Amino acid sequence: MNNRMNMITKILQSTNPYVIAEIGINHNGDLNLAKEMINAAKESGADCVKLQSFSVDKYISPIAGKADYQKQDQFSDKSQKDIIKSCEITLKQTLDLFDYSKKEKIDFLSTPFEVWSLRDLISLDMSAIKVSSCNLTNIPFLEELADSKLPVLLSSGMASFNEVIEAVEIFQRSKSPLLLFQCTSNYPSKPENANLRVLNTYQRVFDVPVGLSDHTLTNTTSIAAIALGAVAIEKHFTLSRKLPGIDQRASLEPAELEALIFDLRECKLALGSSLKFQTKEEENTSKALRRSLIASRDIEQGEKLDESLVQVMRPGSGLSPSFLPLLVGKKLSRPIREGTPLSLDDFLSV
Repeated sequence: MNNRMNMITKILQSTNPYVIAEIGINHNGDLNLAKEMINAAKESGADCVKLQSFSVDKYISPIAGKADYQKQDQFSDKSQKDIIKSCEITLKQTLDLFDYSKKEKIDFLSTPFEVWSLRDLISLDMSAIKVSSCNLTNIPFLEELADSKLPVLLSSGMASFNEVIEAVEIFQRSKSPLLLFQCTSNYPSKPENANLRVLNTYQRVFDVPVGLSDHTLTNTTSIAAIALGAVAIEKHFTLSRKLPGIDQRASLEPAELEALIFDLRECKLALGSSLKFQTKEEENTSKALRRSLIASRDIEQGEKLDESLVQVMRPGSGLSPSFLPLLVGKKLSRPIREGTPLSLDDFLSV
């Protein structure tokens, strides 16, 4: 049980944004290809790989039509059910990939698409369950998952806010650890439809950590999500967009995933602190470019300082100009040469 409860905690404790490489069905039912993808995701820097678990005959009827993104030429003569059926893997194969991921030291997730696959994944002692946007309104499915008390990564594509509220309340009632993902369910989706500000709404209304399931073809949306407080990013992943499959063209190739991870980590670093302070790298610049109080002519010992005796000039290594009101009228304790920065030790009393 302890192992199962750790995924969301692990994500929250991570210094870097947590990146999920969504292999999904891009393996086309080929276990060797799936393992190649797991290796490539690991080498690209991903924290986790995610597949999909389903029994097509139990969740797609023969009359189900195809979404526009599924209507690609190589599948024009196949039904939605036939397309997905060709990518189905068994529980035994899922366990094989789960164990392979452990060996390769990369986290493993799978998305169940119906209750039978959900039960299978629960039996494998998964560290969390990822819920696809297409199941957000499948209340019996969500309630069965909630009963397991497993950590839940919940995607909210295609949803109204009321539908999100209903789904989230199911897991909050069961006290299931929850990470809520904003998502736009098209493959690929447009950046202008990412609606990233809802991440802050989710944080405020539900008091849960948030992530982005990003189906755009750009890095911008994922980077912006991190800036808005997302702790996890999910991106579809493939070895090559030239491979057959309905999700390939909305997927990142290994070099692109590696570049995204670099950008996400840099973004997280750039967010820094909410407190304003001078950074270490600014110290030298501050000395060179800021201003100090500089004697505008030779000043005799015992002479009282007035503003005419001082210029505000670079460098910034002497007294700040903010000291000037405090020093006007004070007597010099020693002679000062023109062009010399003033210091507090130059005055009899301050």
